[in-house]
This record gives sequence, structure tokens and C-alpha cells, in this order.
Amino acid sequence: MRDSFFEKYKTSEVTNTRRVINTPSAFTREHFFYIQEAGYLKSLKPHMSKRSGLQSYLFLIVLSGSGEVAYRDTAKPVPATGSDMGRRSGTSAAGDGGNGSLATVHAKAGDCFFLDCRNEYTHISSEDDPWELMWIHFYGPQCDAYYDYFLKQQTWHFHTAHLAELTAAIQSVIRFHEEPTDDTDLLTAQQIVNILTLICIEANEKGNTDSVLSDKLKSILHYLDEHYVEDISLDLLAERFFISKYYLSHEFKKEYGTTIIQYILTKKITTAKELLRYSNSSIEEIARLCGIDDASYFNKVFKKMEGCTASEYRKRW
Repeated sequence: MRDSFFEKYKTSEVTNTRRVINTPSAFTREHFFYIQEAGYLKSLKPHMSKRSGLQSYLFLIVLSGSGEVAYRDTAKPVPATGSDMGRRSGTSAAGDGGNGSLATVHAKAGDCFFLDCRNEYTHISSEDDPWELMWIHFYGPQCDAYYDYFLKQQTWHFHTAHLAELTAAIQSVIRFHEEPTDDTDLLTAQQIVNILTLICIEANEKGNTDSVLSDKLKSILHYLDEHYVEDISLDLLAERFFISKYYLSHEFKKEYGTTIIQYILTKKITTAKELLRYSNSSIEEIARLCGIDDASYFNKVFKKMEGCTASEYRKRW
């Protein structure tokens, strides 16, 4: 599979390269994920690439060999603590390491990089062990949201358990653009979503390394799912699960992307929607069944979350 895929590369003095460059339509730019470039290269000698100011995201995989990747990450610096220090013993950063300093990673086979190309980055292959790379430059309306989600749990340099799937996705994108059809834009967008999903799943998997805290948060989530119609406060949860309410509030939002209060309200409104659709109960009764005694407050919350009143929702559905 790999030999047949890479047999059509172009040879230059510094690299063997197979790449596609894309100019998407205005419609595609507005509505879909799309690539600017995707490809494969095998370095023959060191050659530095340096870019910044691109409205693009770069996902890069080191297939073999080694080199260096430097990135001016204004959002989240490479950590230099814990078990990662051994593998990243060659990592260095200028400046304070937290305010957009340029951090350099000595990359080896299996390393992945997810970079916001509006920031400065460079990469160069080692001279004694030239690397093989696969990459995809892409953008789309939801890219910033995916990247923000990714950075909540992960850094721009990471390892993945989904290497084969990610490599296959980039291969597919290259093929789509080498032999374009009417469906190329849609198929490309599908593969980019697949790549982003796998990367973000990886981030969540690695974000759960603190098993004690993770287990406690899952227990709290389960408790909320079972008791959301009751009167639940942070003080009650802190006392029941032996955790600081301030720490709980922070870690819950970090883990699940929402506050505890918002999670409870969402559960209440979801239950209300089911009752509005599948029961003949009055709106006042439904509010009480969801744990909200004040029908006026219930209607206020419902309209804020759904954009319509409870009675309007019932009529629509």
C-alpha cells in the first residue's frame, strides 16, 4: 500500500515529493473544510521551511527519520514536565515559554504536529537521518473552534494511537485532488472532519491521564444525571464527593466544556422537551417534573435555550 502510494513523487535536489495544491471555489471556502495543500516528501538533504501569517492549519506526521520543528505558539507552550521530559529532552524555548516564544522540538518517527499557521513555524530535516513527512494544510469555517477544543487538553506536538487512520485520510485527500470529480470538495471535507475528530479524540484520551480525578468527575456526572430534578448546589456536591467546590467547578468545565449549573439546566430542558412531545401534561406540571417550581422561570430558561417558548415548541413538534 505505502510503496504504491508513494511511487509517483517528483524528485528534486533536496526532496522526493508528492503533493497537491488546491484553489477552492468561493462557495467551498464559505461552507466546507478545504485544503490548500497536502502531500508527502522524503528529504534528501536538510532544507528549512519557514512560514507565518497563513490562514491555515497544518497537520504534520513524521513517518520516518528525524528533524526539528519550531513553533511560536501564542496559545499553549510545550510542557517540559513529567514523563514527557525524557522524550523531549531536546526541547528548548526562547523567552519565557508562555507568551508566544519560539519552542523547538526534536521530532522523530511517529510524532504529530497540529499548528495554527498564522503563527510562525519552521521545520528542517536532520542531515544524518533525513525524514519522511505527510502533511495537510487546510481551513474552513469551523477550524478555529476545533483547534480551541483540541488545545483544551493537548499541545501542538503529540503522539497518536490513530496513526494508520490519519495517514490513510491524508492519502485519500491527495488522491481526490489528483483525480478530481464533482464530489472532490465534499469527500475532502469528510476526510478533514475525520482527521480533526481523531485528533480531538486523542486529546480527550490523553486529557484523562489523572484517573482519580477523572473517575470522580464521572461519578459526579452520573449523580447529576440521576438527581438533576432535585435541588443541587456546589456546596452539596463538594461535601458529598469530598472535593473543593472551586476546584470542582473549574475541573468540571475543563472536562465537559460546560458549567455544572448549565449542565443541570440542559438536562431539565431536554426532559421537558420529551414531555412536551410525548405527554399531555400541562407546562406547569412539566416544569415541576423537571425540578423547576416556578413556571415563569421555566419558560424564561426554555426560551433562552431553545429560542421559543415551551408552548411554541409543543406546537412545532
